[in-house]
Amino acid sequence: MKALFSSRSRTAALIIVGGLVILALLCPVLLAREARRAADFYPAEKDPFMGNWTGRWTDDEDVDPDISAQIIATGRNQYTLRLASRLFMRSPVLATLEGRAKNGVLEFTDKNYRIKIEDGILTGRRSSGSSSFSMKPYTLEVSALGKPAPEGAEVLFDGIGFDAFTGADGWEIVDDAMMVLPGTDDLESRNHYLDAQLHVEFRLPFQPKERGQSRGNSGVFLQGTYEVQILDSFGLEGTYDECGALYKLSAPQINACLPPGEWQSYDIHFTAARFAEDGTLTANPRMTVYQNGFLIHNDQELTWITAWKEKERLQPPPTEAGPVILQSHRSHYVQFRNVWIKPL
Repeated sequence: MKALFSSRSRTAALIIVGGLVILALLCPVLLAREARRAADFYPAEKDPFMGNWTGRWTDDEDVDPDISAQIIATGRNQYTLRLASRLFMRSPVLATLEGRAKNGVLEFTDKNYRIKIEDGILTGRRSSGSSSFSMKPYTLEVSALGKPAPEGAEVLFDGIGFDAFTGADGWEIVDDAMMVLPGTDDLESRNHYLDAQLHVEFRLPFQPKERGQSRGNSGVFLQGTYEVQILDSFGLEGTYDECGALYKLSAPQINACLPPGEWQSYDIHFTAARFAEDGTLTANPRMTVYQNGFLIHNDQELTWITAWKEKERLQPPPTEAGPVILQSHRSHYVQFRNVWIKPL
């Protein structure tokens, strides 16, 4: 028995020592990730190419003289360029090109266009003909940012704490903004609401190597049920599961999403469903949404629940007041600030 005990003790000791060695090796990595988690996704220096660009064709283009580009960083000095007539409109896409930056110059070439960005100026031309264009970076001034809460509104977050919410364990406050971290729950307001006016500001992390729904992803829910999607959809089509969408129900009228790292705003007017005294549904919920000052949903009727699965979408509208929810959605490091709601 003594020999057996010694053998087991030695085995246990080896396991413990091995575990401590592994932990010692992992700790610097884990601590480094923890220490730079905000800086990793919100770098102090802006990408020199990513963003909105606007300009004009040469004078011989007299039908659609405006020209714009949206440039999306896709990692390892690679970029996608979306060429169209105007920003923040449903204008036709003229071309989508792929390019790579080298020595401070970014070039895009296909059979129809040749485009170059150097020293903060974008120049381009068609492969045939003499028409050319020039563009400069364009930054949208979002007047709704910092919008104060009106009389009668409840401030849900003002940069100080999470008193208005449940589920805040693991969330953190960075530079007066609250940020989603891995393993956290959704934030739910302690108070519940029916008809309401909601203002929320958000920004999305810079994750150039991710794609689609794996880039900065979250959502704002009214009555605990109806979601306005938050997603890094900069430069995309603006479909019914992208930024500004009433999820899986209605695409935004335009894609008003700004590049990751820039603060954005939602102003939402929500009217809950109406019921007769016997509980019969008499009117579906409705929602009007402004994103960054652009009207993206105009009194849109919510004919089903904005859920991922069909069986959830086909559930009847809720009859009771519900919370405002800010979605965690795994580990997408989305930030929020200046959140207030006014019951109507």
